[in-house]
Amino acid sequence: MSEEDRAIALRFVAWARVWSPTAPRELREEAWQALDLPGGYDVVESEYWSAFHVGAPTPPMPLVLHAALGMEGGHAREEWMRILGFMGLRWQEESLPPDHLGPGCEALATAIDRRDAVMVSEICTRYMLPWCEQARRRLGTDERACMLALTNRFESDLEMLGDGREEASGDA
Repeated sequence: MSEEDRAIALRFVAWARVWSPTAPRELREEAWQALDLPGGYDVVESEYWSAFHVGAPTPPMPLVLHAALGMEGGHAREEWMRILGFMGLRWQEESLPPDHLGPGCEALATAIDRRDAVMVSEICTRYMLPWCEQARRRLGTDERACMLALTNRFESDLEMLGDGREEASGDA
């Protein structure tokens, strides 16, 4: 694995920390800083929680992928359990569903690390990029501009995976 691939995989480990509500605040702050995200976590923490984690019945932009994408929950969770199983990952974070964006970023980082271009493409195409599209729709207001910038940065990192990755996977 090249240093560039390792750095990209680590970016998605950092994204997993950003999106996971179970990550300790210190790890989220560290990831926020490492990803050079807007606002500084300590400044936007309240806006972050109200945009992605708190709401009745759901937050404005859910991090549970099936809820955000309007999919049947059982099917999406079953598919994510198959993805995790195929990659040899065990789902230990019982407080989060397997189709949560945080663990999804961890699975994506593993696929990048293993240079599995098909898995990277499928995760991005089926779940991550559609989630970003929904986030633009739901967060595209002035009062949530910083959270929209956050999701746009996430989308940019996802789109970076398509740039030249197909050619590189043939060399592995």
